[in-house]
Amino acid sequence: MNFSFASEDSISIKSKNNIQIDEWFAIDKVQHFMYSTFVSFGTQYVLVNKIQMNENAALPLSALLSFLAGLLKEINDNRSKNGFFSRKDMVANSFGIVFAGIIISS
Repeated sequence: MNFSFASEDSISIKSKNNIQIDEWFAIDKVQHFMYSTFVSFGTQYVLVNKIQMNENAALPLSALLSFLAGLLKEINDNRSKNGFFSRKDMVANSFGIVFAGIIISS
């Protein structure tokens, strides 16, 4: 298990073959989960309490906006030097959004 606190997410690079390994169990995945959860909660709050949307109508929009934020972050990572698009980060983002949706719905 590798817990990475580096700026390049949870990527470890094997120096022999210059292969990037994206760990499933890393602090980065927890961060992606939590950020997506909080973006969903924050967006939901603004839509319901400030814009006066119906809570059920706001939920898909808040989930979509959180997903798009994570997607744009991964696209940006892919464009940076030594960066790449992490499907595992997107899975962590999706779990965070689903978690927020369950909390908001209950």
